[in-house]
Amino acid sequence: MNRTEKQMKDVLSQEIRVSETVNQRLQETYEILEKRQKTSGKRYSYKKNLHVAAAVAAIVCCAVPTVVYASVKTGFFEGMFGNTTKKSTDVIHTEIDDGKGGKVAVDIPSKEYVAVDEEKADELIGQWVMDEPIVKKIGDHTLTIESFAYDKNGALLYFTLGREGGVKALAGNEETNLTKGAVFTDEADFYFSLNCKDDIFAGENIYIDMEKSTDEMLYCSEYILWSDSLKEGDIPQLSIEKYPCTRGEMYAVSEEEFQEISAEIQTETVALPVKGQIPVKSIDLGEGGYLEYSPVSLSVDMSKGMGLSAEEAQDPYYLQYLEIRYKDGSSYIVSDREKCIENNGYVFGVDTWYKTALNRLVDTDEIAEIIVNEVHFPVE
Repeated sequence: MNRTEKQMKDVLSQEIRVSETVNQRLQETYEILEKRQKTSGKRYSYKKNLHVAAAVAAIVCCAVPTVVYASVKTGFFEGMFGNTTKKSTDVIHTEIDDGKGGKVAVDIPSKEYVAVDEEKADELIGQWVMDEPIVKKIGDHTLTIESFAYDKNGALLYFTLGREGGVKALAGNEETNLTKGAVFTDEADFYFSLNCKDDIFAGENIYIDMEKSTDEMLYCSEYILWSDSLKEGDIPQLSIEKYPCTRGEMYAVSEEEFQEISAEIQTETVALPVKGQIPVKSIDLGEGGYLEYSPVSLSVDMSKGMGLSAEEAQDPYYLQYLEIRYKDGSSYIVSDREKCIENNGYVFGVDTWYKTALNRLVDTDEIAEIIVNEVHFPVE
């Protein structure tokens, strides 16, 4: 018997004790795998022997760590880029209150989610994904930052928010997932966000996994875009504001009372165990156009090459079409205003920049060209 076989037998003969965190992640991974098996026609119970599964995980951890890391990050990859719990939707024609007692017709763009290849995802961004969860108790809520990754233009945050008896600080549903994202409620007595230094803040959209979440635990994917490009060495941080009252009470008072309450707000800054910025590439056509892209985000300087005035370049409305074409002839239509398509996680207009957080991973080495409106950006 060679040494490797002996090690395997020794491990399998031991009693394996699994921490709650690892146990939960294994269970979540098996749930996703089982959903995939249903579509392939094969059946296997991944949960029937957690003892053996944990032992195998322990062995694999020593032999091929990248595979194990992919499993640990399953929730992150699936939550941000997959389609096991996110549903693709067609254009929705509806009406909303115009604030004047009437209704106005609106079209909610279609969204398409695609399957994520976890091995490829790990290859593309795995080394930059935080894999040390941060748990913070905030009053009677528990916030767990499960995973985080970022580049100079945006970031991806996967977190859970739980509370015994029901989460009351954050609210969202299928409708908010299609529109503005989850929001902090008037009942919340705290708020958290990401920032970098004092002058760079995050614009974000929070998607709640409605299939996985319960009343007492929300599973959230947050798509983030920075208000300014980060420089090398700029490190994002989590800021938690704790209020002396609820948000609803705080915003219902006079300006003078609001200032008094604001003086009592306690702010906690939490350092994130980041692994550096995901590399960003650029295409510079001089005055003909400029953009930056990575596997998770894309940013266009709308003041160059688009034929827009200085005022128009600051309005995200003027990005009419955005497509990523690959070398194999396939394409990823990120946005098409005419056909009412928005395949992204979030869009943010900053100065003359149109920024978008992608809802699927992009292999930047396979891009042939990027098309913005009628401007073609060839990748050399």
